[in-house]
Amino acid sequence: NICIVFAQLERETIQKRVADSYYSRSLKGFRMGGKAPYGFHTEPIRIDGINTKKLVASPEEAEQVKLMFEMYAEPGTSYGDIVRHFAEHGIKDFSRPALASPLCNPIYVRADLDIYEFFKSQGTVIINDAADFTGMNGCYLYQGRDVKASKKNDLKDQMLMLAPHEGIVPSDIWLACRKKLMNNMKIQSA
Repeated sequence: NICIVFAQLERETIQKRVADSYYSRSLKGFRMGGKAPYGFHTEPIRIDGINTKKLVASPEEAEQVKLMFEMYAEPGTSYGDIVRHFAEHGIKDFSRPALASPLCNPIYVRADLDIYEFFKSQGTVIINDAADFTGMNGCYLYQGRDVKASKKNDLKDQMLMLAPHEGIVPSDIWLACRKKLMNNMKIQSA
């Protein structure tokens, strides 16, 4: 029983250390791993003396990402319209549900003051100063320490910071898509 107690204590200590390390690295703008989002690939980079990865736009896929956002920003366009267009032109085999993730991900946006104000109005914790939002970099959106998993679509208390990579989509188009997604979620939950 004593061994079990110590094993449990060690497990909890390791989990806390990993969570603290993740939180600390995310505050510095590090990419926290996983497969690169569609439109990007990763390249090694050194930030603050630490080796990490940086997202770099893949030219052909980046153009497809822009097209996806431009199409969805149009008022009458649905996920199905984009899926059909991409399938007809042999671009990318997206499913309808798989489109929602990239369309609301700030990794793609060229973050300017409009993006800063949008996230600020949503209650998001913004790590960078407003002056840093120059319209060049994309953003990382991380779940804050106290954010519950059920708040996936709620931006309150999540953490936003500028990423070291360049954004792909202009802020006005990204905001139009995000607002359309938010309106669709309100309609579906009603």
